[in-house]
Amino acid sequence: MKLKFFSILILFLIFSCKINQKKNGVEVGKWKYVSGTKTERSLITGKYDKHGREKGVWKYYNNDTLFRSERYFYPYSVDVLYHKNGKVSQIGKSYTTKKTWTKIGTWYKFNEQEKLIDSITFEN
Repeated sequence: MKLKFFSILILFLIFSCKINQKKNGVEVGKWKYVSGTKTERSLITGKYDKHGREKGVWKYYNNDTLFRSERYFYPYSVDVLYHKNGKVSQIGKSYTTKKTWTKIGTWYKFNEQEKLIDSITFEN
């Protein structure tokens, strides 16, 4: 009896985790964007809240290599860009008004060994 209940619960969880869903014309929940060809493929994964705003961690891949991640604390995000070797290239914060994101505060740039090489401060 417990095994049957557990099996039904697992099936429910698997089929209820749909991606790329809209409610009232607004993107909600998990989303996955794929574009390109077999040799040049881009992938973006993340989640939207019930208002269609990015939430949590979004990841951007080019040919299966992570090149950017963003962690959203709406209306802010912490952005991390990566070198091809997987080391951090840049890190900084952004702010949004509607759908336009603007860099704010100090952004840090690193070389391929993650040694700080530069920083730039953006006006708020």
